Amino acid sequence: MQDEWEYEQEQEYDQIFGQTTGLLAQRGDEEAVSLMVDVHHMAIEDTDEAIQTETYQDPWTLQSRTRTIFRRKVLLDVEEHLIPRFAEDVRRRILRTLRYVAERNGQGDIAYIEPRPALPELGENWRDTFRNRLTAERPSNQARRERDTKHPVEDALTFGSKEELRVYRALKRLQTRFPEHDTIAIAPLPGIRLRTGNTWSPDVLVMGRGRALIIETDGPYHRSTRRYVDDRNRDLQWQRCGVHVVRIPVEDLEDDDSLDARLKEEILRYLPPP
Repeated sequence: MQDEWEYEQEQEYDQIFGQTTGLLAQRGDEEAVSLMVDVHHMAIEDTDEAIQTETYQDPWTLQSRTRTIFRRKVLLDVEEHLIPRFAEDVRRRILRTLRYVAERNGQGDIAYIEPRPALPELGENWRDTFRNRLTAERPSNQARRERDTKHPVEDALTFGSKEELRVYRALKRLQTRFPEHDTIAIAPLPGIRLRTGNTWSPDVLVMGRGRALIIETDGPYHRSTRRYVDDRNRDLQWQRCGVHVVRIPVEDLEDDDSLDARLKEEILRYLPPP
């Protein structure tokens, strides 16, 4: 009986969460939606703040009893590194919408929302998993991923896909055309921490002439609504650092001459000569 009640409660919370995300999307709040889609789980609990005390009749004993009604809070389980993204202004916008939806669903007065680290999912052999991580060779900061046969490697650098490697080779061809005193540096998949608390690995970071440029290779999955919002949010974070982002569809990688011309044009635009 308890399990059934908990299941129904989870279903209700999921509905409230989905309706809140939907309203935020209708209102064009892409920043809030990008945070909501990364939430693993939502729970609603009482706070210590009492609103009122009311008297009611116990249906079993027919005696009068009193109960205290408390204001409530919403707990959002997210990956720990995403918590800093829930800044006060966006948290306030989410709360305003969530409070309305929760009240419509009979969940009382929501006082605030609180993001918290999601608990990791563990397999049966979790001890062996973590023990192996401790003894494994530590990866370099380049790519933040282990070197293995799943990813292309060239010049002792790891790439996320053969398309990213193709862009890297095109950039190397351009690099040789720049004079020695005025050239570019190419950093595939560097690990970079931004002020939002996120640690991302852009496909390629190109540096030269005192400036930097991000080049991303976009496959078909980047066209989904969720990925589109995530990409725009990432681009915004880079723009706040004064770094431009160029996105190249994989369909534009077939012809080397066209790819070289496109990359040269973007580099001259965003890394102009002094």
